Amino acid sequence: MKLFLFICIVVVLVGCNRSEFSERKTVVGLTNYERIEKKIALLEDTLQYSYRLLMNNEVDTLPLKSIRLLENNYKLAFELGRNNQSTAFYLDKLQQLYLQEKKYALSLNWTDTLLHYFPNYNQKASLLLNAATTVELYLKDQKKTEYYYHRLLNEHPKLKPEVVEMVKLRLKNLNKS
Repeated sequence: MKLFLFICIVVVLVGCNRSEFSERKTVVGLTNYERIEKKIALLEDTLQYSYRLLMNNEVDTLPLKSIRLLENNYKLAFELGRNNQSTAFYLDKLQQLYLQEKKYALSLNWTDTLLHYFPNYNQKASLLLNAATTVELYLKDQKKTEYYYHRLLNEHPKLKPEVVEMVKLRLKNLNKS
């Protein structure tokens, strides 16, 4: 009887080790950055599903733990892939996440980080406009507001005329508010 129990335990342990080994085997070829990308994709899918449940009144809140994990993985992607173009997209999402949470200073810090490390980011004009608007409306810092608006106008001379007009009007009215 003891021999039978011993054999069963060995079989279970060997079976567990094999499944662990096969899981490792599928991940071994991935870089740390690719692993982070996979985690980010999974967390974003989870939050997207949770958001649908929230909109259908099936849950009361989004899972805070998933949001924090996503936030940490965006930061890890930045640490591991400062030369990877996907990182710029993750930093943009990170600053948007902080903006949604009304953490305006953090949002701007990550916006500035994105602009520093990825000066040719394809959404740079939108990012600068968003930063200027955030500073103007929520942080009430006139110098920073002017900085972002002027940078937008100087670095993007081909903006739509209505955007240029809006930015110039905002700059003109900054002193009046």
